[in-house]
Amino acid sequence: MLILGHTSHCHDAELVEVGKLKAVILDLDGCVYVGERPVDGAATAIAELRRMGYRILFLTNNSTLSRAGYVDKLNRMGIKAEEKEMLTSGMATSKYIYDVYGPSRILAVTEEGFVEEARLMGHTVVPLERFHEASIVVVGLDRGFNYQKLRAAARAIISGAKFIATNEDRTLPTETGPDPGAGSIVAAVKAVTGVEPIVIGKPSKIIVNMALEILNVRSDEAVLVGDKLETDIRAAASAGMPSVLISRTEPLGYPRPDFVLSSIRLLPRLLSRR
Repeated sequence: MLILGHTSHCHDAELVEVGKLKAVILDLDGCVYVGERPVDGAATAIAELRRMGYRILFLTNNSTLSRAGYVDKLNRMGIKAEEKEMLTSGMATSKYIYDVYGPSRILAVTEEGFVEEARLMGHTVVPLERFHEASIVVVGLDRGFNYQKLRAAARAIISGAKFIATNEDRTLPTETGPDPGAGSIVAAVKAVTGVEPIVIGKPSKIIVNMALEILNVRSDEAVLVGDKLETDIRAAASAGMPSVLISRTEPLGYPRPDFVLSSIRLLPRLLSRR
C-alpha cells in the first residue's frame, strides 16, 4: 500500500477502524481535480469506493458554483455525482443564515454560485448600490472583486450588517499554479472594518456538522479526504474524524493527518474492508 506516512495527532492510525467507516467526505479542488483537469484515477477511485459500499459526499470551500454547477463539472469529467451528494460553502452559508437569522437581505461579494444558493434558500440578494439595505454581508471567492465591492461591503458592515465569510482559503489551486483564494478578499474587508467574520467553510465545525448531518453518520463513521492541512485536516481534527491528506510530500505542520497518500487513486486500497 503506497502510504507516504501516517501519524496520530487526533487518532492513533493503528486504531482507525476501517470496518466502522460508512462514508467518505471528499474535498474537490486539488484532490479530485485541479482547475478543469481531473486528477488521474479520480473517477475510477470514486466509482470503486461506491462499489465498496461507502456513501460519498463532495465537500468544497469554493462557492463560485452552485451544487448543480459542481455536479455538471464532475459529470463532464466522468465522475458520477448527484446534488444530494454535494455540499459547497455557498450552500452551507445560505443554510446557516436561514437557520440563524431566517430569510435575509444579503449583499454578496461572491460569484454566482453563492447567489444561486442564497435565492434557492429564500434570501434576497441586494444590488451593490443598495448595500445599505443589507442585514448580512457574505464574502467569498470573487474573481471580479474591485474597489466598489470593497467599499459597499465595508460600509454595510460598519453600518451594522453581519459579516459572514464562506471560507478563508488563502489560495485556490489551478492548472498553472495557485491563485488568490477567498481569504485574500475576506482579509481586505477585515482590514477596512476591523470586524472578524463568522466563517462557514472548512475548518469550521459549521460545515463539517452539516456534512455529517447530510450523511447521517457520527464523526468516527466518516473519513475526510483533502489536500490542505490548514482547512481539510484541521476540520477533521476539530470534529474527531479520521483524515487522509493527499500530498506527494510528508506534511509539515499541525495538525497531522492519520494517513498520507500520494494520490486519490490509492484511497480504495487504503479503505478496503479486507
